[in-house]
Amino acid sequence: MPHLTCVLHHHIGEEGAFERGLGLTSSREAFERQLAWLDERYTFVSLDQVLSGDLPDDPLLLTFDDAWYSVLGIAREVLGPRGIPAVYFINPGMVQEGAISLDSMLAYAVNTFGIEKVCGVLGIPPRDAVHSLIVKDMARLGSAERQDVVAKLIAEFGPIDLGERAPLLSAHDLKELVSLGIEIGNHTKTHVHCRSLSAEEMQEEIAGSKAMLEELSQSRVRSLSIPYGHELDLTDEVHAHARQSGHEAIFLVHARANWLRPAKDVWYRRSLTNQSNRELASEFRVKQHLRSLKKAVLG
Repeated sequence: MPHLTCVLHHHIGEEGAFERGLGLTSSREAFERQLAWLDERYTFVSLDQVLSGDLPDDPLLLTFDDAWYSVLGIAREVLGPRGIPAVYFINPGMVQEGAISLDSMLAYAVNTFGIEKVCGVLGIPPRDAVHSLIVKDMARLGSAERQDVVAKLIAEFGPIDLGERAPLLSAHDLKELVSLGIEIGNHTKTHVHCRSLSAEEMQEEIAGSKAMLEELSQSRVRSLSIPYGHELDLTDEVHAHARQSGHEAIFLVHARANWLRPAKDVWYRRSLTNQSNRELASEFRVKQHLRSLKKAVLG
């Protein structure tokens, strides 16, 4: 059976104070150039084909994460007209409740007031970048604790002008995405580190999120993208809960090749931003296979 290649994009457009430093933004030019490069070398497939195992040679699944409105423009203007399937993994808390994510709030605070001041307010050791704050200090926090940090940052640095943030999807937008051939997937309710969830939080963030997305999009949700994409967040408990709540496919990142997967229902993805075509060639022809080989040998 051909091995699936999966790519991931987030926000497509310009980045401001709420996005800068997160490493998630692709320019429109870079996205379309990469899409053309991939189209010449792979066959885009749907999640239906992935789950059935009926895959062509060199299959590629295109995915997006979070709740960026910019992806709807890509679906309208690029993917829909060309019949390119994709899965968009969405945080319904950002859609229905308009909440600001911890990551976006940290980025805004760091970009506006400086990382030393932010670390001081949070009472944590100095870090060199917002990404370090997220992976080193926030991964241990459950849902409620993360919202407490957001509230603390708003109290210290507010009021916050959300008009500066890249626009997010509305409930109506989810239905339009489905009409354009984009499958809706689950990305947890509020974008959390799943390793730190209590049983009650897991129910809300995974099963509850799936139910919210199905109601908002009026479509079946059968896949889950683990926020931050790290295998440490796919604990045995999280994996079991995801399966029990009806998720047939689970996606990590790690940028490994899918000839070595941790389970039959788990796939790796490669996150892309503004890489050159030469970097894409190196990544997909060499580097992802070396990472998988290292995993196979060293565990």
